[in-house]
Amino acid sequence: MRAAVLLTVFLFLGCNGAAEDPAARPVSEAGERLYAVTGTILSVDEGDNALRIQHEAIPQFMEAMTMDFTVRGADVAELPKEGSRITAKLHVTDRSFWITDVRKAQ
Repeated sequence: MRAAVLLTVFLFLGCNGAAEDPAARPVSEAGERLYAVTGTILSVDEGDNALRIQHEAIPQFMEAMTMDFTVRGADVAELPKEGSRITAKLHVTDRSFWITDVRKAQ
């Protein structure tokens, strides 16, 4: 019986981690590198708080391509819509990457 209770608690804790709001994660992390991104939003994934962006080359980091980016610090439903040209800040650590400050390009 005790093992069943512990298993239930671990499963509950594990499920809570999966339900974490991506927009609520810290905007910055120690040791991150920052890059400017310019591109076009191809699609919006409200469930994962992510944008699929066709971006231009990011100097000293990567060539132009289409990628999915998790957004931190904002709800994607409130950001520019599909087809919008945007700028954003790309945050990169050794284990993760995400974008912030998504704005319509001027």
